[in-house]
Amino acid sequence: MIFDEAMDRLLAYNRRRYWLTNGRCIRSRVRRCPISHARPHGIRYAFTLHDVQMVRLLGFDNAHGIPRRQAYDHRHRFRRPGKPVPYDFTGGDDLICDFFGEVERACRLEGVPFSFDADETELEHEADDDDEIVA
Repeated sequence: MIFDEAMDRLLAYNRRRYWLTNGRCIRSRVRRCPISHARPHGIRYAFTLHDVQMVRLLGFDNAHGIPRRQAYDHRHRFRRPGKPVPYDFTGGDDLICDFFGEVERACRLEGVPFSFDADETELEHEADDDDEIVA
């Protein structure tokens, strides 16, 4: 697969952590992987929103398949992370916009600010062994 600018932008999110002024945290893992039936775009990704106790509130990933489905690209809905639904991956920019749009919507639903306080790169020892971030 030929990576375009949008995929390069997506890859730049690897190990990024964003702190929101409401105390919540956004984490991302993005890396290249072999092209396969499960990951035809050649990347493995996980974008997640966590509360102040680091419990996952929502996420978009392709780290595992959805039970009884062939879909790997999926999202974990707000406050229902254990029930993934398919996500139509159309490109790097769309994934970034879709994820941050869902984070903004989740904040609005709960009446908490959607504004950024800080960002950082997670250290290697802070990263999970796998792209899947479990609640």
